[in-house]
Amino acid sequence: MSDVSPAPGSIRSTDTSTAAPGNQMPGDDQASTGQWVLGYYVGYQISRYPIAEIDWSCLTHIAFAPLTVNDDGTLNLDFFDEDGQGEAHAKELSAAAQDHGVKALLMLGGGGAGANIAQAATAANRATLINRLLTTMDQLGYDGIDLDWEDEVVTSDLVALAKELRETRADMLLTYPGRVINRNIDSPDAELVELAAHVDRFSIMSYHPATAVIGFGWESWFNSPLSGAEASTPVAIDDSLQRWKDAGVPASKLLMGIGAYAICYPDYITGPRQPTSTGQITGGDNDFPLGDVFAVGGALDQHPDARRWDEITKQPYLSLPAGTTSDSHCGQPSRYIPYDDEQSILAKGQWSQDHGYGGTIVWTLQQLRLPPGATGGKPRDALLQALKTGFLSS
Repeated sequence: MSDVSPAPGSIRSTDTSTAAPGNQMPGDDQASTGQWVLGYYVGYQISRYPIAEIDWSCLTHIAFAPLTVNDDGTLNLDFFDEDGQGEAHAKELSAAAQDHGVKALLMLGGGGAGANIAQAATAANRATLINRLLTTMDQLGYDGIDLDWEDEVVTSDLVALAKELRETRADMLLTYPGRVINRNIDSPDAELVELAAHVDRFSIMSYHPATAVIGFGWESWFNSPLSGAEASTPVAIDDSLQRWKDAGVPASKLLMGIGAYAICYPDYITGPRQPTSTGQITGGDNDFPLGDVFAVGGALDQHPDARRWDEITKQPYLSLPAGTTSDSHCGQPSRYIPYDDEQSILAKGQWSQDHGYGGTIVWTLQQLRLPPGATGGKPRDALLQALKTGFLSS
């Protein structure tokens, strides 16, 4: 799902969810709004948000990640677990999800894991892979698979894998995290539109690094912008979802993506829509968890008046005064730090409901959690509660 860690990231306007088995949506009863909130929970961040402390009321679905394929085609069940207890934590998570009425999936793949999936998903090997996936899913107590095949993708084999998984077990949950659309150079892939017929939800990884770039004519932009796609800021959630919808993916299957981290521009940038030339965007996945934006001693805590709100993208950002120290998570002098907060998450949830889309994915769930004693007295699960209010409350 990410460029930093192994992770998440077609279209008729009418919903075909009651037609063929591939279009059934077993998880739709999870939220009265019909929205999904699918949080990715990764093995290498467990201590940041222990399983026993998860606020399950804010989720409809959770995906444990990453499940990878070994060189010999067998499945690696260590999940990059920070305690070396991948299988045990996988079972603990699925059991807790079941106890709270939340559906649990295993995320197959992630960034850099594609070569072994490609070998395992060939026509000659696919039946063996499917058997291993279903056996593992059952042994660990999961309801489905998230097909996060991101690199070295053979799209025809990806579609066949989804189709044959569905045919083998019609009632399992299947999801796919697809790419966000850069309106200058991209268009929806017709084969992935076909894939959408076999999955319950088709999400877009609408967060950095796919959304914000330095150079190449891009202006400074946001991590997970809701709107505002233009030639110099060519990626936004509404534009990408509309393009996938126009290509044939039912709106109710389409999920936006929220990246649970902040990003930092070099200090010659002070806000959005400014020309970019040199340097790099820092922070991001793992390096600047969204919860840490609200840490005591951070840039927001020290400069609360530097917060700005962008009405078009529906995202906040910090525009720090000259000569101030940027947040330590940036790793470089930075005056422009876009991020998400309760206001932006609420706006995204309301927009998804208003426009008939299917909800959101969050990469990663652990990075949403605020530290103890967060600035402004915010509770630790304030951002998760915003997901609940925005997406799951009618």
